[in-house]
Amino acid sequence: MSEHGTVHRLSAAGIRWWWPLVGGALLAAVLVIVVSALAGARPYTAVGNPDPGPVVMLGTPLLRLLADLAATVCVGALTFAASCTRPQPSGLISAQAYGELRIATHAALVWGMSALLLVPFSAADTVGLALSRVIAPGHLLTQLDALEQPKAWLITAAVAAMVAAGCRAVLSWRAVFALGGLAVIAVLPPLATAHGSSDSGHDLALAAIVIHVPTATLWIGTALAVLRQVRRGGLALELVMRRYARLARWCWVVLVASGLVLGVVLVPLDTLLTSDYGVLLLTKVGLVAFLGVAGEALRRRAARDLDATPPRWPGVIRLGCADILLLLGVLGMSVDLTHLSVPNVLSRAFTTAQTLLGYDLSGPPTPWRLITAWRVDMLFSPAVALLAVSYLVGVRHVHSYAQRWPMTRTAAWLAGCLTLLLATSSGLGRYAAAMFSLHMASHMLISMLVPALFVLGAPLTLLDAAAPQTGSAALPGLRDWLETLRASQVARALTHPVVTLTLFAGSPFALYFTGLFDAAVRFHWAHLVINAYFLVIGYLFLWSVIGVDTTREPLPNIARLGILLAAMPADIVFAAALINTRRVIGNGIAAANFYQALKLPWVPNLLADQRFAGMLALAIGELTLFVVMVALLLRWSQTDSMFDESSLDRLRRTPVARGGGPGHADGREESTCGGSAATGKKSESRQPRPL
Repeated sequence: MSEHGTVHRLSAAGIRWWWPLVGGALLAAVLVIVVSALAGARPYTAVGNPDPGPVVMLGTPLLRLLADLAATVCVGALTFAASCTRPQPSGLISAQAYGELRIATHAALVWGMSALLLVPFSAADTVGLALSRVIAPGHLLTQLDALEQPKAWLITAAVAAMVAAGCRAVLSWRAVFALGGLAVIAVLPPLATAHGSSDSGHDLALAAIVIHVPTATLWIGTALAVLRQVRRGGLALELVMRRYARLARWCWVVLVASGLVLGVVLVPLDTLLTSDYGVLLLTKVGLVAFLGVAGEALRRRAARDLDATPPRWPGVIRLGCADILLLLGVLGMSVDLTHLSVPNVLSRAFTTAQTLLGYDLSGPPTPWRLITAWRVDMLFSPAVALLAVSYLVGVRHVHSYAQRWPMTRTAAWLAGCLTLLLATSSGLGRYAAAMFSLHMASHMLISMLVPALFVLGAPLTLLDAAAPQTGSAALPGLRDWLETLRASQVARALTHPVVTLTLFAGSPFALYFTGLFDAAVRFHWAHLVINAYFLVIGYLFLWSVIGVDTTREPLPNIARLGILLAAMPADIVFAAALINTRRVIGNGIAAANFYQALKLPWVPNLLADQRFAGMLALAIGELTLFVVMVALLLRWSQTDSMFDESSLDRLRRTPVARGGGPGHADGREESTCGGSAATGKKSESRQPRPL
């Protein structure tokens, strides 16, 4: 069927893409109003606050719903434009992507305005005051300075405005990726101050909600974008629908896993049926479980409609509308859960460690406890599992292409995954949040040893070798996204040796000697950001030094050695500064005397613990840089050896017939992922580009 015929059939069905959005939004709004009205003042009296009145009681969750809906549409439109449309040969976006970008622009504007309105509303909702009192001259700034939730919404409003401006200005397909990432970042600030952000288990709850909400936003937003394209009769609709089906299955798994963690942490078992929060959570869990079963049945029926001749598009749209209505109902319940208070919020018995860390410490960090006292990091542990499994799947794909993949690279990558897991989830990770010395040990492993092992694993080379080729009419895949990332100006700037050296050597000083760490040490989300930042910076630096993956402008080995030698003194100076400073880092006014408040009996002298941290930084840093130097020298010697052998081989082959040349003596040459590129031509549909 032609595209015009498809559009005609869809128009004849009388279906508009925005009907399920409007209907689902009304359903979610009704849920919010009903639950808020039934709860009354209980969410406020449960935490010791007065009743702020109906304007705040109903206005805050309704504004939150509006912000979440706008964020969902914006993120979904940008995700669809980046992953389900193919750019023009010039690099500009297609007509489909342009339409999605316009929708993302309007959604981001609504998102930013609703987030801005939530600044005073969330302040009134948090302290239980009438809106008129909060917005009185001088009061709002005072509340904004004292409360975290209004600050979070203000940040979201600013980032959403940046997304709107970017969507309005750009026409490059590469820029859509950056805007999509920025939109996801805008979702995160309110989550950092959500339920359980300072209760027992808040480390688990925070990581789970940071995974849970963006996943739901991505799923619902992409479903709406797919429905829009089916309604319009866009290109490659069958491929788009099948890609969305895979996305929906994985999103459902992530939602269930993260939701279970949130439920276990926030709702005690004995209050599951006796509290408003517990009953609503059970209802949401039931609806999500139904979504998993019914949604899979709907997608299978849609697949049969797609396989029909001609495809039955109106039926596909109706199934998609049902899916979206269910998803928006779940979204409405999620907003209700943010309005209700968690059960027994004031009657729980918390220790100081539970309040500050989220958990208790059973004693001093003996070697046995560092090995056995695990506290799984809900953000980095799934990431480690995903990295390890994805790498092994890539190796399997390379072997299926009859190529070799060096075992040393696989071993290095898996060792990096194991080290990252130990640094964040073992006893070391558990005690790192409470002791500056063990924080520094974990920090050095994450910023230096783990990136070195990851770089030696050559993940980009593996991805390039394992990713299948995509035809000119197919949707963009892993190979296209990889090439887009490599060719971007941002990637080129971040991989410049001067930039990477400056960031790698200067970031520790900027964090620990400017007061930034003092401002961040109290917040678990800040520790997650710090770990992620230094992992990325360490990877970028070591990529330019010992990376097997090629950069846009590869450096000669002598330049690599010079960069490494320039980084070594910075590590020594940093460790010496930690040892000799008289100021206790992470224990100032901005930190609310964090380490002193913990009062760990096995850390009687915070300054002595800090000096020990400097010694650990020196030992781990210099040992890692020594290993990196050995790897670089080995690479250097192997490069020289390969050059000598290839030169000798060319001399030996010179008398051969002129039409030959290296690799043509017998008409073919085997290709490997660990050596020289093959000159024999292979089928592009089966064999990736030799590397």
